[in-house]
Amino acid sequence: MLWSIRQLSLCPILTILRVTAINAVSLLFALIANLSLSLNMARRIRFEVAQPITIIGWYISSVLLIAILIPIGVIMYKPENEGHIYAQSYFYGTFAAGIYFIISTLLTVTAYGAYKGHCDREFKLTTSQRTLMLQTIILFVYLLVGAEVYATIEGWRFLDAVYWADYTLLTIGVGNYVPMTHLGRGLLFPYAVGGIVILGLIISSIRTLMLERGRQKIADLLMEHTRRMLVKEAASSRNRLPGLIPDLSMTNGNLETTDISERERQKLEFITMRRIRQVATLQYKWISLIVSLTMWMVMWLIGAVVFWRSEDERTWSYFEALYFAYTTLLTIGYGDFYPISSLGKAFFVFWSLLAVPTITILISNIGDTLIRSVRDITIFLGEITILPGDEPFLDRIRSVLHISWRDRWLQEVTGEQNAQDILSGTESNKKEVNADAERDALEAEEHKREESARERGDIAAENIHHYHYILFREIRKMMDYARSNITKEFDYLEWEYYLSLISGDRKPSTSDTLSERPGDGYQSQKKGWSWIDRKNPLVGEHSEVQWLLNELTEALERELKLASRAYHSSEQSGESDGGKTRAASGGGA
Repeated sequence: MLWSIRQLSLCPILTILRVTAINAVSLLFALIANLSLSLNMARRIRFEVAQPITIIGWYISSVLLIAILIPIGVIMYKPENEGHIYAQSYFYGTFAAGIYFIISTLLTVTAYGAYKGHCDREFKLTTSQRTLMLQTIILFVYLLVGAEVYATIEGWRFLDAVYWADYTLLTIGVGNYVPMTHLGRGLLFPYAVGGIVILGLIISSIRTLMLERGRQKIADLLMEHTRRMLVKEAASSRNRLPGLIPDLSMTNGNLETTDISERERQKLEFITMRRIRQVATLQYKWISLIVSLTMWMVMWLIGAVVFWRSEDERTWSYFEALYFAYTTLLTIGYGDFYPISSLGKAFFVFWSLLAVPTITILISNIGDTLIRSVRDITIFLGEITILPGDEPFLDRIRSVLHISWRDRWLQEVTGEQNAQDILSGTESNKKEVNADAERDALEAEEHKREESARERGDIAAENIHHYHYILFREIRKMMDYARSNITKEFDYLEWEYYLSLISGDRKPSTSDTLSERPGDGYQSQKKGWSWIDRKNPLVGEHSEVQWLLNELTEALERELKLASRAYHSSEQSGESDGGKTRAASGGGA
């Protein structure tokens, strides 16, 4: 703000000092608000204390900045100040005031939602969110420190050095500012590499954050909407989408079986829910692509408008502004067009930093939709032409011609080779549960107890310890999936097996296979439980692996508590019997 005032020859020194003091107070309140928000996210200050400090601090900062900006804007329009221009600091102050006000308003809405119970009162940051916060702070500190160093070395003004550091670290390379000294060129080697590495880490964190939080929230909403629509369609007597979802009209739409068994009904509902989930996922991917593309287009078109108007002295046409904005967004940076006005430079820094997450999200969504489809088509064409896969050429052609996509998909989600088994209840594919050779300590201990009970001929104890051993083994398997970030989807036979383990209605024996286990144990415990219900393992913020890990862990905890109570009861019974024996012996003596 000081640079703007200095260009006004009629402003007295006292006015400059007042503006500087107000600007310093505004900065102080902004720092306090930032510190309060950071401590709240770190759970050092309670939400009820931190939120008012943050909101009030940023509102005060915004009001103080506006109190400076408006008088300066009025003074600049006086006739005696004709020919003077706004400095970059004036526009940076404008951006800061607007950002402070918008964030304070959003936090006010958040506080109101927390007061009404619509959202949590704590910021429970995940690892990726904390990482992105720290990396963003590091990037800004790195950019500003580098700008100060180069302003000193090259003799630039600090804000011009900020503009240079911005397009250098973003690998745009506009080119109207370049280091001319040997020291500046030498320092560019480590400075540019360090900044590009930090930027790459931020891009990776943004992608991870989108996958972790944003996608899940939107996907859940789409999932519920699609579930209601397709379940209503499937339960209708006039199903207009038979190729997309199975016909559930035989269940009367009330989850009550009429012509099919309970297990067959569960299987139909499972297939329906799996299809609903795939449809919702596909919807989300394409909606995300459209939204991110729209955001990118808005950034491009509106950015071009600002550059067009800010560079009117250079008589840029709108097409030339579009050309410059496009090459900048894609980090091409030919250098034939570049901003020279104060507004153009300040807006370029603000706009280009917003462009990084925008283009990152767009590329991610393109990779999840268009590129993946092109890749699948390319692999298929390669397999039937010059790059054959594991399946023989003729067999591949036969599978494409004779087996429909629906049959192949039904085989995947049910674990059965024949799709007609859905209603017949037969199971032709029996998958064995392979025991892992590397057992942890608790798993190995339960296995030893099982063998010991078998040697004693205690069948009940053998079954119990074998059940504990199976639970330990499956929990470890799920933990391996979770650690490796594998997106695992289980077929229906596997779900029958795991739900039977969770229910504990029947302790599995060592000779059981997946297809031989009853699938109604979990459902029998949950009256009215259905795969197409709003709360089922295939719907929600947890993945299938996370859901099974939680339920298997709870089942193991339940079994160990039962075993512990049984052990203590037997000990107390033994002590009581021993006391009676001793009393009887003493009386006889």
